[in-house]
Amino acid sequence: MPEIVPSDPIWPPEPGLAAAPPPQGKSTPVPDATAGLIRCPSCGIANPLTRTFCQSCGTTLAQAERVVEPDAAAIAAAVARPAAVPPVATAPVAPATPGAGRSSRGFPTWILVVGGLGLLVGVGAVAASMLLSGPGPGSIATSAPVSAAPSTAVIESAAPSPTPVPVKLMLTAAKASSVVGNRAKFAAGMAIDGDPKTCWQEGKATEKGQWIEVAFSPARVDTITLYNGYELSDDAYFANLRLKDVTVSINGGDPIKIRLKDAQGPQRFDLGGITGATKLRITIVSTYASKKTPYAGSPFDDAALSEVILEGTPQ
Repeated sequence: MPEIVPSDPIWPPEPGLAAAPPPQGKSTPVPDATAGLIRCPSCGIANPLTRTFCQSCGTTLAQAERVVEPDAAAIAAAVARPAAVPPVATAPVAPATPGAGRSSRGFPTWILVVGGLGLLVGVGAVAASMLLSGPGPGSIATSAPVSAAPSTAVIESAAPSPTPVPVKLMLTAAKASSVVGNRAKFAAGMAIDGDPKTCWQEGKATEKGQWIEVAFSPARVDTITLYNGYELSDDAYFANLRLKDVTVSINGGDPIKIRLKDAQGPQRFDLGGITGATKLRITIVSTYASKKTPYAGSPFDDAALSEVILEGTPQ
């Protein structure tokens, strides 16, 4: 707060202002016009030399420039003819501007600036959010889809892996409990050569218990297909015994009972998908009877099997 000294009335009064009446019982000192006044460097009000602070704004007058003020007559003349009054020298100190830093409506300028920046940031954030979230429910996107950056994470499908489709397994070897006449024409390998016109024929008087065994690389075995009898021709087929009831065992496991039809062509049987298999044995349980045909030497007392085919999944 500026220092207020009651003994320092404003004198002489400013042009256009009524002079304050002097206090009752006291004489009003008239300053000496030649003594000079102190012009306030802040508000420009003239002050007596005896003042330390400006009588108007309270600014310190110690460093203010001393100037000689005109008397009342000069002031009146200056008011009547302002252009004739020479400019009054002022101190080099820049006057403070009352109300600096405020807007024309009384708000501090920095508040308006900060508010404006905040509004711009808010609008930018809303726009960015709309762009990132894409079209809302019920809207139709008209722009091309934006490809997401490739991810380095490994994504595993939750769907179960499809069951592999069984394929024909490659049979690598075959052996049998017996071969008729030990003839190569009817050896066990003839049942895995891919030609139904050739066959394996057992050579014992009793067919029950005779067997043929095939080998292959480790695999899951799903099905077996058999070509029954000697399918070289109809006469050769009925001239020999054909398999009726057999058992199939894989890797020496529990036997699986199979009954074949007395018919030529492939007969396919499901084995249930046995894994880790490397060999399969077919054992004769019973046979269909042979008969006299135009085939030379018929009928024969030998059971025949033309072809063995396995399907599954190599492991």
